[in-house]
Amino acid sequence: MVVSHRLPWRIIFRFHARWLLTVFAISLGAAAVDHFFNLHVPATPTPFSIVGVALSIFLAFRNNAAYDRWWEGRKIWGGLVNVSRAFGRQVTTLLGDPAAPTAPSEEVAALRREILHRHVAYLNALRCQLRDQDPRSELESYIAVDEQVALGAWRNVASGLLQKNGTRVAEAAARGWLSDERLARFDVSLTEIAALQGACERIKKTPIPLAYRFFTHAFVRVYCCALPFGLVEHLGYLTFLVVMLMTFAFLVLDAIGTLIEDPFTLGPNCLPLSAMCRTIEIDLRQQLGEREIPPPLLPEKRGITEVLL
Repeated sequence: MVVSHRLPWRIIFRFHARWLLTVFAISLGAAAVDHFFNLHVPATPTPFSIVGVALSIFLAFRNNAAYDRWWEGRKIWGGLVNVSRAFGRQVTTLLGDPAAPTAPSEEVAALRREILHRHVAYLNALRCQLRDQDPRSELESYIAVDEQVALGAWRNVASGLLQKNGTRVAEAAARGWLSDERLARFDVSLTEIAALQGACERIKKTPIPLAYRFFTHAFVRVYCCALPFGLVEHLGYLTFLVVMLMTFAFLVLDAIGTLIEDPFTLGPNCLPLSAMCRTIEIDLRQQLGEREIPPPLLPEKRGITEVLL
């Protein structure tokens, strides 16, 4: 996610350079033919104005749909941050031997550490799955080798880790380290985590319908290429300037919807999932009382902009 207020205009213009040059050539050609040969398409700016307004509304509708997906993804991961902190509090305060609630044994402390480290592994695995990366490379620092091997049978590694945490919580209850009431609270948290994962997967696996994307791209480019012929009789050689400005505006509006349609990718305009995973890890490790805390992730410098991944 871009966190600076300076836009990389060179990159933006370079991204749209091919179509801008195409429209520039068409505009210049239409102006030259009109000036030297007095030939032009018998059209007025009125139809182009009407089509331009309709196209703007269509682009706004599509961009609103894309932004709704981006913002919903942010709310889901905000929910994961909150429920992870609550889960960490439950693990560190509710799970333990009733005979020694304030001085947990080494076995209880090890179980608390195992569950919360596995939860950090779960979040990183979910992040990788949403970004179409292999999650297994992210697990070495958080879970044992034998568990990593066992996860090889799971198609959804994040679900496998969540299942394992549920099993370990149930085993703790069987040993008398959790009352039935406390076990129910743990089950609510784990169920909420699973629901938030499902919401992420719903966004990831349900893109904006192809018809919206294809016809938006097609209409924008056809309109921008045809626009010079409706303005050249009235503007002459100024046609290229007006058309270039309008083309750039339409191309940028069209690109915005594409850039934020999938909020979980590694693009500069997408959600900083790595930074949020690190934030949760820091909180959980501090709840465990650990001293070796990783630093927060800082924005990366990309040209004149700063991007948080």
